[in-house]
Amino acid sequence: MYTIIMNSDKSLTQTTTSTLFQRENLVDKIQFLFPEFYNDIDLNDFIATLKYIDQANIPHAEILQKDDELYKNKIRFSLPIDTDLNTYAGDIQIRITLIKVDMDTKKQYVLHTGETTISILPLKDYYNFVPDESLEFVDQLVGSLTSKIEATEKLAEAYDKNKADNITYEGNKIQLTSNGLKIGDSITIIGGDDPVITDNELEVVEF
Repeated sequence: MYTIIMNSDKSLTQTTTSTLFQRENLVDKIQFLFPEFYNDIDLNDFIATLKYIDQANIPHAEILQKDDELYKNKIRFSLPIDTDLNTYAGDIQIRITLIKVDMDTKKQYVLHTGETTISILPLKDYYNFVPDESLEFVDQLVGSLTSKIEATEKLAEAYDKNKADNITYEGNKIQLTSNGLKIGDSITIIGGDDPVITDNELEVVEF
């Protein structure tokens, strides 16, 4: 785990480092360790705030999460779940401010640490952080979508070939056409005083 420790002179030292990528979850990867006491002042009740300016020159202040128990005789803080620290790739200068308000003495205690640099590497491959089973799901999803698209295209093609878009009249016969080709059954137009109407025939009544 990426570990940053505050020394007796309030400087920050990175004792354990690991590769940090842009937009990955850092909540379990960076921890900040502080001594219990600084100049006889108990730091256990202090609130720790991470301060930094990102690569877009925007200042941030994020309250760190404190463990209930000591970790190797030190107070341990970690990043919040919704941290913006690794939104962009590049080097970031960070520092910590510890604050405590004592209502009994009406005093506010503030401790500022020195700075240290954290490097965030660019995320070159989206699938670096997708489990294998998720990749299989993506493959299945792409295959399913592709087959549906092909089926839709075939239906559209079949509909286009069989839809009626015009009508012809030749030799007393009316017939629908699609893309210039005759489709369906023709209808014969008959007339007379007492016509006999059969299937596929249409009487025209003029008035």
